[in-house]
Formats: sequence, C-alpha cells, structure tokens
Amino acid sequence: MKTDPSFQLPHLDLASADVRGKQVGDLNAEKSYSAMGVHLNTVAGNEMLVLDAARRLPRVGVFGLNPGLIKTDIRSNFLNGNKFVFALVEGLIGLLNPTAEQYAERIAPLLLASELEGRSGLLFNSKARGILPSAGLTAPHTKAFLAESQALVARVQVAQPV
Repeated sequence: MKTDPSFQLPHLDLASADVRGKQVGDLNAEKSYSAMGVHLNTVAGNEMLVLDAARRLPRVGVFGLNPGLIKTDIRSNFLNGNKFVFALVEGLIGLLNPTAEQYAERIAPLLLASELEGRSGLLFNSKARGILPSAGLTAPHTKAFLAESQALVARVQVAQPV
C-alpha cells in the first residue's frame, strides 16, 4: 500500500512527555491492587517493551501506540458489573473521544508510511503524533521492570498445569 506523497512524520509533542505509573516490585498486583496503578503499569510496560525491542532488534520496526480513551467493552468489569454506570461512562467516552474505527483510520496511514523505515522505537499518541518516551523510564528502571516481568511469566508458567 502506498502512502500519501504529502505525508510527513509528525513532530514530537514535548508537552506529552510524562512520567507514568511504573511500580516495580508488584507487577501482578498481588500485594495491593489499584485499578489505575495496574493500568499505568501496563502503559509503562508497553512503552518499555517498545523501547527495549527497538534497541535489541534493530532490523524490526517496533512502534508504540497510545490510543487514549476509546469506547470499548474493556471496562465492563471495572465498574462492579453496574450496567447503568458502565453505559453512562462508555456513552460519555464515546461522545468525547474517537471511536475505534476513527482511531484506526487515523493511525493506519502512519503505520504504513515508508518514512517509518529505519525509525524503530517511535511512540505515537491518539492523533498519530509523535511523543517522547516517559522521562522516568530510565535504562536501569526498564531493565528491572523487564526482569521482573520475565520472572513473573516464568512463575506463572510453572504454576499452570500441562
């Protein structure tokens, strides 16, 4: 698929370079649970996976996407099964944010752009604009987070019956 010849890579949005939740030590929320904390660990973990993969696998194009809030059923269990509150929240999200289809229409041309060739590790927001990696995700923190993630996966795999 060819991209629009007028397409240019977006400029970095310095204002969106933030520090996200990055709690090393309890990635599986076994010691304490906070829905937002777990969500932010997931966001930060995804960002670290992208940056680490881009560093370790230079021939593979790896990019991070942050779609923001999109109306889906993913939050259905988050509101304790309250269908009314869920419908209200998702309705508001649907009014104020792009649909999954609108997001796909916005991001697909970016991901197919030939200008991304050789630029692995870039991160993009919901409007397909480049964003900087979170400042708090230093190399030592990323290394600790990924090591803990690998240990967690190994522990869970051992616990699963064959």
